[in-house]
Amino acid sequence: MKQLILFGFIFLSISQGLYSQNNYVQYYQYINKVKQGVDKEQTDSLVYYLKQAFDLVDYVHVEYLQLGKRLAKKNKDQEFQSYCEDELKKSKENINAYLKAKLDSIAKEDQRVRGRKYYNARQYYGKCLHDTTFEYKEKKRIKAKQLMEEWWRVDSSNIELLKAIISGNGFPSEKMVGEETHSKACIIILHYDKDTANHIMGEVLHKAFREGAIKPRMYAWIIDRHLLYMGKQQVYYIIPTPWKKMSDEERKQYNSNRLSIGLKPLEEMKIVVKKNSVKVSY
Repeated sequence: MKQLILFGFIFLSISQGLYSQNNYVQYYQYINKVKQGVDKEQTDSLVYYLKQAFDLVDYVHVEYLQLGKRLAKKNKDQEFQSYCEDELKKSKENINAYLKAKLDSIAKEDQRVRGRKYYNARQYYGKCLHDTTFEYKEKKRIKAKQLMEEWWRVDSSNIELLKAIISGNGFPSEKMVGEETHSKACIIILHYDKDTANHIMGEVLHKAFREGAIKPRMYAWIIDRHLLYMGKQQVYYIIPTPWKKMSDEERKQYNSNRLSIGLKPLEEMKIVVKKNSVKVSY
């Protein structure tokens, strides 16, 4: 781990043990505290929390460095501002351009088969399979089936390519391929619905989370989506189902699970239900 950053303040000795290894859960908890207080607290206290968070880990994410830069500038903390600016510059210089290009190409295919044509084919083919009252046209059914089979082939190919990259290079973290391409790689895993119990990519994701290679919300999103796809209960309730009543015991368990990975409790989620959608904000 990099040496502790000296920002002119002394950490309590009780916390020193935490700084001997990556502690991304506490790191995210500090970050949440800062985000929650941006419009409420004095900037100097928020900068203090960020400094504590940054010293807990080997790699600080771009999003939080940018937040630190803004707060440091507002607080006239030139030393911390310079640190954030230097780290942001390094984050661009250290990207593996070859892997980034390869993953961008895979992600392009992932999105191609999720265009309108394929979506319509999925809807049509689904009716052919499951709606006994639906009067379909055979040529259209065959075409829809072909498009769906192409979609499945692309998804299977993409995940195998991604698994090969992970096997040879490690998880495609923000540090390795940049923030945007990292997100694309995570979406490819998210779309891998055949991993119904996360038994294929689960351990890879667990390791990536422990090492800070994937943030808690994306990690929880992948885990919960794959479970929901098979009609199983979520672990983190990252995908709200407000039409289902939640017991007090379930809420308590969800919050415990969320806390264990550095997510905010359910009480801090704002769920807006519209006719055909559910929107969440924190």
